[in-house]
Amino acid sequence: MYNNDKKKRSRKMIAVTIILVVVSVFSLLANADIPGAYIVKDSMANIEYYIIKAPISYVRSVFQEYVDLKVVYRENKRLKKSLDGYAGELAMNNVLTNELEEMKKLTGIKNLSTDYELKYTNIIERDANNWSNEVTINIGSNSDVTNGMAVITSKGMIGTVTKVTPVSSTVTLLTDENAKSQLPVMITDGSATYYGLLNSYNIKSKTFNVSILSTVDKIAKGASVTTSGLGGKGKSPKGLLVGTVTSFSSGDNATGKTVTVKPAANFDDLNYVAVVKRTDS
Repeated sequence: MYNNDKKKRSRKMIAVTIILVVVSVFSLLANADIPGAYIVKDSMANIEYYIIKAPISYVRSVFQEYVDLKVVYRENKRLKKSLDGYAGELAMNNVLTNELEEMKKLTGIKNLSTDYELKYTNIIERDANNWSNEVTINIGSNSDVTNGMAVITSKGMIGTVTKVTPVSSTVTLLTDENAKSQLPVMITDGSATYYGLLNSYNIKSKTFNVSILSTVDKIAKGASVTTSGLGGKGKSPKGLLVGTVTSFSSGDNATGKTVTVKPAANFDDLNYVAVVKRTDS
């Protein structure tokens, strides 16, 4: 038994020795500047590639494909869930729209403060010195545009029309630090609704400041801020998205309660916009 173990150890040592000798010889030959050395170098390079690098690279690529497939699967699952919810919301929206039309007929009301038409246009001028203050659009009184009309992008409200010519209009942006007018807004926090006035913009934090008019002790972060439609006929209709609440301040007797609001629209990238005309005007 002892002799057999000794023989096995001897064979292993001989095998290891042979391998070491062969590797050493190949290394010497590969580094030696002798005729035929390039053959040894190529052989070593091929052995290294096909036995070590290629399998490792294959395993790595397979693993990466697996990770990518998992990401795609999760994204598809999330999108499917969103589409399922969208279908339900679309059906409910159709039901509510039909009910609203029926109530209009019963009460004799033709238009509500949430009803409006859109006039699509694009920005033709934005001066670098007034970048945050105003833009010029290429429709005016010839297209029934009047002062006070809201202007929006696909993401949210950006300002109001303050000057009109027959073929163009000036839009004062909500980011104008020198704006004199205040925009009536409402804040939806769950099932509760509060009212306030958007009265300034902080260019450093890139947020709006809204003074709260309603009695409230707290407003949650992420609450939706939209136009209230209380500015009067010809002004902003109800329900245009302005932004979301980022913080609430109870203030004091002098300043009152306020919220800071992150704008929904991207004011650094304004190209195509729409002028909003209230149909109850």
